[in-house]
Amino acid sequence: MNSIRLFGAAACCALAAAVSAAEVKVSELPGGAKQSTLGLKAKNRTADGAFTVTAIPARLAGLPLVSIPRGQGGQPGVGYAVTIDRPATVYLLVHNRGKATVPADWKKVPGAVEWEVGGNLFSDTIYMKNFSAGKIEVPAHDGREGGNFGIPGAIVIADRDLEGEGMAVISFCNVKSRRRVADGAFTIAEIPDYLKGLPMVSIPRGDGSKPGAAFSYTLAKPAKVYLLVHNRGKATLPEGWTKEEGKVTWKSGPTPFTDTVYSKECPAGKLDVPAHDGKEGNAFGIPDAIVIAGK
Repeated sequence: MNSIRLFGAAACCALAAAVSAAEVKVSELPGGAKQSTLGLKAKNRTADGAFTVTAIPARLAGLPLVSIPRGQGGQPGVGYAVTIDRPATVYLLVHNRGKATVPADWKKVPGAVEWEVGGNLFSDTIYMKNFSAGKIEVPAHDGREGGNFGIPGAIVIADRDLEGEGMAVISFCNVKSRRRVADGAFTIAEIPDYLKGLPMVSIPRGDGSKPGAAFSYTLAKPAKVYLLVHNRGKATLPEGWTKEEGKVTWKSGPTPFTDTVYSKECPAGKLDVPAHDGKEGNAFGIPDAIVIAGK
């Protein structure tokens, strides 16, 4: 079972694994650059607050983020450098626009960061590199579509490699979200009003010939948690979950599927999200997702 440690019911913004990352001190920021924290609703994908973050890998939530202003869209996103005081693992966020040149020593890793402006969604591919104390060079973004280049890269700084921390994504439960599973394979088409805009945690689809994976998370304070269960076969559900009115509809291409929604009042602490063992033909249901309402 994957273990996902989340803090706070409504924000879901930080992993316990991220806490010590604040010990890495960043200095010599270029003009206009800012250090902040990667989290949902943060307007910090660029330092001038032009874009709002809407989905992040759970393993990076709550970590320090360094970004610079957008600059002129008709020019490549500016490269820059900062300095760290100790060894760190650095995650580079590269806007998916055109074909940006990323140096070969940056390793592409799973997951994406999504952000929006004016109701339009955009996304970043994530790369990783281990650094010793000293300078971090952030490459320029020379990818281009039409007259616009990609926005400048941003970096997320961890005190260690977090690739063993699980692949869950924290996003918002909204129509048009692609995060019903963490790898973005399905798009939400309809949701009950009581779920709109709440934080949602999902994991990758996985192998469809095996049960949708279970995972666990830990809340720092009590919350009402909604469980989204794919309507495929007869999934086993632990006691304590109450069926709610309404369904979530999501699509794979043009084909619609639905989730039944259950809820549970959860105390602070660990909650196990069950595997989906329902099956039709050779395919099991996709993994459950959770939506978290603060009290």
